[in-house]
Amino acid sequence: MQRYLDLLRRRDYALLWGGATVSELGDGMSFVALVWLILERGGDAGTVGWLSAAYTAPVVVGGLAAGIILDRFDRRRVLAVDNLVRGAAIASIPITSALGVLSTAQLFVVAAVYGLLYMTSVAGIPSLIPDLVSQDELTTANAMESISYGLGGLVGPALAGVVIAIFSAPVVLVIDAASYAVFVVCLLAMGPLSFAVDHRPAAERRPAGAATVAPATESSAADAPAGEPPAAPRPRAGGGLGPATRFILGAPAIVAITVIYMGLNLSTGVFTVLAPVYSRDVLGGDATTYGAILSAFEAGGLVGLIVVGAIRWRWPLGRSIAVATFSAGLALGLLLVRPSFLPTLLILAAAGLFASSLTAWAQTIRMRLIPPELRGRVFALLRTTMQSTRPLGAILGGVLLAGGDPIPAIAATAGFVVIPGAIGLWLPALGRGPTAEPERAAA
Repeated sequence: MQRYLDLLRRRDYALLWGGATVSELGDGMSFVALVWLILERGGDAGTVGWLSAAYTAPVVVGGLAAGIILDRFDRRRVLAVDNLVRGAAIASIPITSALGVLSTAQLFVVAAVYGLLYMTSVAGIPSLIPDLVSQDELTTANAMESISYGLGGLVGPALAGVVIAIFSAPVVLVIDAASYAVFVVCLLAMGPLSFAVDHRPAAERRPAGAATVAPATESSAADAPAGEPPAAPRPRAGGGLGPATRFILGAPAIVAITVIYMGLNLSTGVFTVLAPVYSRDVLGGDATTYGAILSAFEAGGLVGLIVVGAIRWRWPLGRSIAVATFSAGLALGLLLVRPSFLPTLLILAAAGLFASSLTAWAQTIRMRLIPPELRGRVFALLRTTMQSTRPLGAILGGVLLAGGDPIPAIAATAGFVVIPGAIGLWLPALGRGPTAEPERAAA
């Protein structure tokens, strides 16, 4: 736990992480509320699938613009504006509900606004992290970022189910709107940052006039001295998305990890539609049951993330990602036997435990390679590409559940995870360069 405490002593990082965690908690509650509002209005699995698609599909458009904006302006202020706008959109639902004019169409519009701006924070937060921590703290910092999502996914759905049962779904959205305001305050309290300035500790900065090498790839990273980050040239912030695209295509390890995540997000999209139907039709439950099974996956993930961030991982990161993905897919496959409530919770917790570390390890690999001036665009492109498969999964989930049988949707949920994991076990790109290195030793 000392590694976490050391990071939280860094004021700006603590503000970023704390604000993001509160905001993620609100997001974890809001989606449950939106789904329940749809179901209360007579929606079925297909309608939930389209809502999930509206919630995620716009990232394809918004993500491309977000990367360019993040690399050209103060990333901290860009994140603040993003959270102000999304918070206002969420707040509009309880306001119109209180006035008696809330419509189903408004739910879809708010979901689309959320999805359009979502990538700004998703790409902006990891773009800031390398400026706030040292190289040997990257895996712990990335684990903490994932813990934010984990806490939101663990506590948010369960809390939303309780609040809906006691009060109503619009009350949940009031809480989410307040969480956005908290994140804005934290962002504005941080000191000004710029990608043009090397914010790393002095001992880790390259000496003035030091020679640079070719753009970082798996081979150049493998040749770097032990304990040193791979060197890379520092292009200007301009150039649009072209430099970021060329960088990604020239890094096979990043491409491989991205494909694995695309499969994982396809699975997540299917599961977002499957979960409420499974809770109601297979387990015979209500909103509380729905929130509980979502939280079970996140509970397992949270435990895994805490462990990964607290220790110095000594196994190859690339192969570790493949093993964890394959194991998570096998666990999800156990849902095919339609277990009762408690075994379902245990299965989802196990799947979350295996999948938990993927983001932290993948982010560490990316941060070793991506030049500072490209962080916004590269992270936006990568996460936009990965997120683009989630709405496809949601639409597919609605189609698979149209017949009323959950088995095809469960098989898809497991297959989209286990197959990429199996391929990654032998894929050469995950066995060399930065993916073959464990976490860097401390200086």
